[in-house]
Amino acid sequence: MREIPGNEMVDLVALFAVLLIFFSIDIRGRTPDVDDKWHDKLFEWTSRIGGITTAVGVTSAWVNMFLAEDKQGIHVAWVVIPGSIAMACAIILGIEMVFARAKPEDKD
Repeated sequence: MREIPGNEMVDLVALFAVLLIFFSIDIRGRTPDVDDKWHDKLFEWTSRIGGITTAVGVTSAWVNMFLAEDKQGIHVAWVVIPGSIAMACAIILGIEMVFARAKPEDKD
């Protein structure tokens, strides 16, 4: 893997911050219920996993930004792997938003 320069790391931190806000809003908007369908639970956990991996990715990128250039920084995988999982979760939740339909009790 290639090293990520500082200017690209700043862009990643900004992207992760936006994703973290997205996952925070999404999980706060969900009300877990015992009789939820399997796909409701799937999307709820997708939001939780996305938020956690985004937090790991933004923390790793933030720490790496402030390490001295001459020292060995954090391995790129510590930023890329959680970031990739978070992006996959965001895409899954985006697909849910496109195809989600209002529940019958919400149509009032």
